[in-house]
Parts: sequence; C-alpha cells; structure tokens
Amino acid sequence: MRKLKHSLLITFLLLTGLSLLALPLFRPTDAPLFLLFLGRFHPLILHFPIVLIILVALLELLKQFFSLKIRKGVIKVFLIIAALSTLGSIGAGFFLYASGEYAGQLIDQHFWAASITGFSILATTALYFIYNDKKRYYPYYFSGLLISMIAVSYTSHVGGSITHGQDFLTEHLLLMTNGIKASSDKSESDMQVYEDMIAPIFESRCMSCHNEQKLKGGLLMTSYENLFKKGKSGNSTIKVGLPDSSELYKRVVLPIDHDDHMPPDGKTPMTESEIALLKFWIESGASNSLVVAEARKNLTVAPLIDQLLPELNRYRMKIEIANLKTEAAQRELNKVAERLSVSIRRDSLSDGNYFTLAMQFPPAPFTNDQFRELKPYYEVFSKVSLTSSGIDDEGLYYISQMTNLKELYLQKTKLNGSGLVFLQKMVNLEILNLSFTQVDDKAALEILKFPNLKKVFLYRTNTSKEVVEALAKYKPDVQILLEEGPYF
Repeated sequence: MRKLKHSLLITFLLLTGLSLLALPLFRPTDAPLFLLFLGRFHPLILHFPIVLIILVALLELLKQFFSLKIRKGVIKVFLIIAALSTLGSIGAGFFLYASGEYAGQLIDQHFWAASITGFSILATTALYFIYNDKKRYYPYYFSGLLISMIAVSYTSHVGGSITHGQDFLTEHLLLMTNGIKASSDKSESDMQVYEDMIAPIFESRCMSCHNEQKLKGGLLMTSYENLFKKGKSGNSTIKVGLPDSSELYKRVVLPIDHDDHMPPDGKTPMTESEIALLKFWIESGASNSLVVAEARKNLTVAPLIDQLLPELNRYRMKIEIANLKTEAAQRELNKVAERLSVSIRRDSLSDGNYFTLAMQFPPAPFTNDQFRELKPYYEVFSKVSLTSSGIDDEGLYYISQMTNLKELYLQKTKLNGSGLVFLQKMVNLEILNLSFTQVDDKAALEILKFPNLKKVFLYRTNTSKEVVEALAKYKPDVQILLEEGPYF
C-alpha cells in the first residue's frame, strides 16, 4: 500500500513538473478578476520554495559531510512544502503575467526559468521518494537538488533584474574586479575638504549643466580654478571668505520655486548639510588644501562631516559603477558600430551615461534588419539620427523601444507616417525631424498624441498648410517648423 501511494505521488509530481515546462507556451489574453487578484500574491509566495530548497540542500550537505543527524521525515516535509509552494508561486506568477502589467524579454526569461525551476523541484521531490525506496538512487536525488539550487538562483536573479535592473546582482562584482573598495581607504588627515567632499557634491548636483559641452550661464565647474571665474551674470562663482557674495552659494539658498534657484526644477537640489558645508568651505578660504581632520576641529562642521562622508562614499561608488558600465558599453558599441558602419558616441550633453547614434557620410545601407541588431542596447541611446537610411515605418516599432530617446532625426527616409503611432508612448521624446519624408496629413495628426514633444520639423513633407496650422493651434506647446532643421 505504501509503495502504491509513493508511485502515485511520484507520477503526480513528474507529470505536474512536465506540465510546468509547457506553461510559458501559453499567452493568456483574459482571466477572471479573482485569478488576477491571486496573481498579486506572487512576490509573497515565491520566497517559500527559495528558502526551503536552499534549506534542504544545506541539511543534505551537513548530513553527508558533517554526519548531522536529522529527524526522519523533516526533509520530506520541507520538500513537499517546497513543491506545493512552487506550484502556488508559478500559478500566481502566471496570473500576474495575465494581467498585462508586465511584459518584455526579461519577463519571458523569468517565466521560462521559473517553469524549469518548478520542474526541477517537483522532480527532485519525486526522486527523494524513489531514493527512500531504493537507496542507490541517492546520487540522482542529490543531483536534482543541486540543479534545483542553480535554477532557483538564476530565476531569482532574473526576477531581481526585473525590479532593480539587469545588473543588480553583479554591479558590486564589477567594482571588486576593478580593485575599487566599498569605503575610502584614506584617513581624514589625508582627505581634503574640496577634493573628497565639495567636488563630489558639485559632481552630483551641478556638473551635468556646467561642463565643457553644456556651459550653462557661462559657468564651468570641472576644475577648482574655474570656480573663481565669472559667469554670464558678471559675478564671481566663488568669492573667497564671502559666501553671500558668491554667485553659486546665493543660487543654492534661493527658495526652490525661484526662477534662479540652482539646480533648476527637475534636478536634485543640495541638502541642508551640503549647503552648510559649502558655506563653511567658502568662509574658511575655499582652499583646495584644507584637510578633513583640520575642518573637524570646528564644532559646527564635525557633525556635517559625520553625516556627509558615508553618503558621499556611496555616491562615489555609484559614479564608479556608472563609469565602468559606460566604458564596458562603449567597448561593445564600438564593435557594433564598426560592423554596422554607423557612428556611436557618448552623449556628453546628456545628464546620464547615454550614447548617440548617427549615420556616417556617405551613409552605408542601413535598414530595419540592421537596426534590430542594436536591440540589446536600445535603452542607452538618447539621440538617434538615421538621415538617408533605409528605415521605414515598420522600423519605428523598434525605435519606440528606445525608452530614453530624446531626439530623433529621420530626414530623407522611406517613412510615410503610418508608423508614427508606435512613437506615441515615448515619454522622453522631445525633438522629431520628419523633413523630406512622405508624411501626409493623416499621419501628421498623430503628433497631437505625443506626450512631451517640443519640436517637430515637417519641411518638404506631404502635410498641408491647413494641418500644420491646426497642429500649431491644438498643440501650442510644440513648435511645428516648416524648415529643414538639424540633422543631429
């Protein structure tokens, strides 16, 4: 009787596990609200199989290598609960997927990995019962346990990538392999107030608008020496000993809704502690040689140092990670650019680590097929110029996946405008150049549905004067320009 029960249970586990492997082949289009509600429990349930399968593997290792005595039935109970919670987690995940709230390549990978994980755990549970009847099957059971561990780890990694980004698990490994420490190895007697505290604050809050390529207000903040020059206002950026006469300090202490407040709306302003440290530094002579240990002697500054140093160290790590990622992306993109005969460069005017894509001159053949090869890198582009390329309206579907794109130049392409509907969800797109294309009145009206477009060029298109006037009337915040416009 016991063997019959085991046989039925083993058959159920294996058949159910095999059915999980087929689950990603189904693409649900509709589901009852109750099942969609259950889908929201996926993040809660998924932790049970993860913890339990790791615990079982740990107990087996302790039993084999350290002769740990485990009460009979403990592992069996853990495996059964792991199997049941796996079914619950994958089922809830399936209905969460059915809700349509999640989609994309990572979701598909996560779905397949979860199904393989579910099969592995159920098969391992079945092998446990087989091994209980026939001890010679222990290696198969233990191998299944290890495979389940690997599958759980990969599935968890992909799940974390969906929430936190694809390199969430590995970004600190990137720092370790490049010899960068999590904390500064300098003592406070070696650390300088400007280099190690003030400059990182400027890098975080100011540098995106005050660099060699984007010289806002005529103010350049990329070096210590430049801080003492005058900007377009005619006032000194930093006036030694006089924070209230220093243009930089005056701007950061203005009310946040003031037109001249720095940084401008949409940027992260300095904290009160950062402003207080900036004021102290200017008052004490704005030196680039003042060490942190000396500054700490000031009783009002010591608490600021204690508060800011850990945060600035975390910021330093973020900068290092971003730079390393950008360097790695640049190396990969250089190879892609050479293969596709296009130009890919760092976008020095953007606030993030983004790139520009442009056709070379004379342009090489570049169609939708070549553009699809860029898919792994769509999110790193902020500007794209495909002038005189073979991109057509079907290609706009792929362009619409470039979620960080701000400027798009499509002059002299094969567009007729039927694909402009794909671009309506691009919330960052601000400039669109359609000059010398076959865009007509019907297609041009799609521009009304673009969320944040600021400028569009329609020179030498099939758009009538009446439609251009209508666009200007109903979309007054968008410049509708009948001129050739820039090519980049």
